[in-house]
Amino acid sequence: MNTEEKMNRYAQYLIQKEFAENTRIVYLRQAKLFLDFMGDRDINKKQAIAYKQQLITGGKSPASINLYITALNCYLKYEGMDNCYIKTVRFRKNQCPDNIISTEEYQRLLLCAKKCGYQKYYCIMRTLAATGIRISELSGCTVEALHQGRFVICSKGRLREIYLPEKLIAELECYCVEEQITSGAVFLGNRDKPISRNAVYKMLIHVADIEGISRQKVHPHSFRHLFAVTYMKQYSDLPELADILGHSSLETTRIYTRNTSDERRKRMNDLKL
Repeated sequence: MNTEEKMNRYAQYLIQKEFAENTRIVYLRQAKLFLDFMGDRDINKKQAIAYKQQLITGGKSPASINLYITALNCYLKYEGMDNCYIKTVRFRKNQCPDNIISTEEYQRLLLCAKKCGYQKYYCIMRTLAATGIRISELSGCTVEALHQGRFVICSKGRLREIYLPEKLIAELECYCVEEQITSGAVFLGNRDKPISRNAVYKMLIHVADIEGISRQKVHPHSFRHLFAVTYMKQYSDLPELADILGHSSLETTRIYTRNTSDERRKRMNDLKL
């Protein structure tokens, strides 16, 4: 069986296991890269470890390396080679989240989008910041959801209800009237399909470039972080925030309570010791 046939069968396996589309893309790519690495050699634990070392020296972040290792282990399981599993890399996470958009920068981006007539850009940024949803969850924001004031999404095997603030609903309803969107997803991309993560990112960096804001600060997750930080400052309810964001662990949510490096540096300078 050639590599293409193997990947086609593996793709069907991932679908049957109900992996999300973006996850399937990553897992298939890593399986293909691993098979290319192996060539004509037989798969064994020694070769799997060698591939892990290649990942480590490839210049990727520890988080990416561990994602790729998890993807590889999934493929090894599919092939019935559990004995070849490799361990993920242990690393200390950055305790100071950086490259996060500030409230002031967020307001500047909104104003810029309005001035330039980019109503879709404006509405997308408002939705991300006002709800804390991921880009992949934007498709759940439909005309029908606006009428109900909420929508339900399934993320990582868990159902989560997303509430839409009244002010946001009013803005999105006006947008739908202007764009003649009467049903289905509010934000559409090519061929009237829900807009993709890549398209949203291109929109964000376009507005950021116009406004002179660093591109590193306008990654889609930055708006989710802005929502979480703002929520914590106002309510200080970590368990509730974890529930809203769909986190299974409070430790994942706790990063939103930490100061950035610049904030910590300022506090230390203010000590005047």
